[in-house]
Amino acid sequence: PRRSVNLPPGALNTLIKCAIGGVVEDGPDILPFYQEFGKWIGVPHVYGASSGRTSFQLALEALNLEKGSEIIFPAFTFPVMPMVAKILGLKPVFCNVDPDTYNAGAEHIAEKVTDKTGAILATHLFGQPCPIKAVAALAKKHNIRLIEDCAHACGVRVDGQQVGTFGDIGMFSFAEGKNMPCFGGGVIVTADDDIAKRAETVLSQTSPPPKGETLKKALHIWVEWLLTRPAIFGMTVYPMLRFKSLLGQPLMDSVVGDDLLEKFERSAPSISRLSNLQAAIGRQQIGRIDAFNEGARNNAEVLTDHIGEVPGVQASQSSDGNHIYVYYPLKIAGEKRDDLRHYLLKHRIDSKNTDMDDCSTLKAFQDPHQSQDNSNQPTAASILEICVYPVMPQSEMRRIGGVIRSWAGLPKK
Repeated sequence: PRRSVNLPPGALNTLIKCAIGGVVEDGPDILPFYQEFGKWIGVPHVYGASSGRTSFQLALEALNLEKGSEIIFPAFTFPVMPMVAKILGLKPVFCNVDPDTYNAGAEHIAEKVTDKTGAILATHLFGQPCPIKAVAALAKKHNIRLIEDCAHACGVRVDGQQVGTFGDIGMFSFAEGKNMPCFGGGVIVTADDDIAKRAETVLSQTSPPPKGETLKKALHIWVEWLLTRPAIFGMTVYPMLRFKSLLGQPLMDSVVGDDLLEKFERSAPSISRLSNLQAAIGRQQIGRIDAFNEGARNNAEVLTDHIGEVPGVQASQSSDGNHIYVYYPLKIAGEKRDDLRHYLLKHRIDSKNTDMDDCSTLKAFQDPHQSQDNSNQPTAASILEICVYPVMPQSEMRRIGGVIRSWAGLPKK
């Protein structure tokens, strides 16, 4: 499967207990989860929202930036993130990223800093940390707020310190496609007492999503968990994908790019609180996420080794060993991506077109006064994502590597 939802054992039982006990929205697990997550991350303040996206909105409102302030984003990111800033009256400014790691370093960000810059968003994309120490030093030098987008990086450490704790605020997502799903949800973390007070004030004026909506979402994610078990996937979703492939139809792809942003704006986004059900799952996840990340890292290393050198294909590389491979991005020439994707599917390997995009090229963010050198930058069309989660054995990673080499006309390693 292109995704493998990582729910803890007994997740359905927890869902049923919360529903029967009437503790879906509010309940006894929320504060303990904040305390346990904060202790694990290494910060005193944790506040939750119903999704990763609303957690980012909470982070921005807690920073209390002046309207019109600029926020520097890596150009290659999830488009909803800069759109949230735009909706709140802030101005997204895009910097280039390293074409191999997909992350922005201080050298990319520095050239975009102006006297209007209010914040920097440091994104740890696909599970690999950006050069966060240098970025934090740059933010401190210019007295600019620093937010860390850890949606892909829950559990990543740099020199023993968790990402999300280097800046003013760290933001985490617990959506079903991430490494620590909690039937949805997200949190922000901070060591700044003033930011914490403002976040608390914002959340005091919100409410959890309706019970029916929370339960419907949770049940939907549990079904996704069931369908992404490799054996069940092979008997259910995979035949449908193969049939669609033979007919030349889209392969259950997500809405992306400008279409995604139009849909997002129509949804009238607002902040709602983390539910007790999400917190209860989160408490179960904390004790297992490090082992899960290590399993994904090991699988990714096996896959990279068995892909080897393939002309026109760049296997994912870790610059410092901290990569946890929430997604394994395979870089390939855009005109060859779909051919490889269909070849993989023919050999029982599903893959995914990335949701990330070069936001500087999207209509919603076009700025005639802002120049952008897009040469040598990654694009959505150049990335194919493969799941390396430890639910799959290393023998499967070796097989995937061999299939990719076979597609390129090379022998297996």
